[in-house]
Amino acid sequence: MPLDLPAVDAADLPEIQAILADRLADPAASYAPHPGDLAWWFYHQDPRHPPLESFVMGDACAVIDRHDGELDVFHRPGADPAPALERGLETIGEQAVVGWVSPRDADLTGLVGARGFVPDEERDVEFARPVEPMNRRAMPGIEIRPLRGEEEAPARRAASHAAFGSTMDPEAHLARYLRFMRSPAYSAERDLVAVTADGSIASFLIWWPDAMSGIAQLEPVGTHPAYQGRGLATAVFARALADMRAAGMHTVRVATPSSRVGAVAYYESVGFSRIDELVWWRAGA
Repeated sequence: MPLDLPAVDAADLPEIQAILADRLADPAASYAPHPGDLAWWFYHQDPRHPPLESFVMGDACAVIDRHDGELDVFHRPGADPAPALERGLETIGEQAVVGWVSPRDADLTGLVGARGFVPDEERDVEFARPVEPMNRRAMPGIEIRPLRGEEEAPARRAASHAAFGSTMDPEAHLARYLRFMRSPAYSAERDLVAVTADGSIASFLIWWPDAMSGIAQLEPVGTHPAYQGRGLATAVFARALADMRAAGMHTVRVATPSSRVGAVAYYESVGFSRIDELVWWRAGA
């Protein structure tokens, strides 16, 4: 029987998601996380780490990750992020890493630069593509479909554990995924998998909708190492595109670190284009 993890404190999540949704709906706004990203962050937290903290200050908000020493500040278009940045740094400390900052966000970039923070060389590459159908080639012995409830959670966990090289104990890893599945953010219809004839899950993705903007997000995306290079991720993505289109989405986004050159090349190969990058700023010496 998996571990029984404590409930997640996500009291601020709806307000944070509303701020991000307003930003997402403004075509002139710089890149920021999708409301679905935040649901994944909160409800799929690593139980080995301190819980995420958050606060909302009018049209700005912050998420604090004490394990990584990271402060993430988000704001509606035109809103001043300075008070949220100040409060966040007072909470976590001036040696924090300020993350998820688009170079196009002149307000936040200027604030962290003025405080002596310096940008990392490593960036996240942000991609988008239209929600247009892809041809689905036949894959004998593989079924592409939504996850079938908690009975398949162990197989889903095993695929994720291998795909991302997790160091978490398998029992805790399963408990973490079950907690996410039982959260208000989870939708089995959007937890798509490629299943082999023996019931193993070979590839997976979750897509997150946003009704106001019509923009979807992929998070997470992965393939078990034993099944990589067979086109399974593309097959799952093709199914996701069809489902997104049926749900009224017109654009889908995904993000990956620039150092993951294979992932960058893959996303470009399936029609994604670079739209922005995100920078992590560290306290100067």
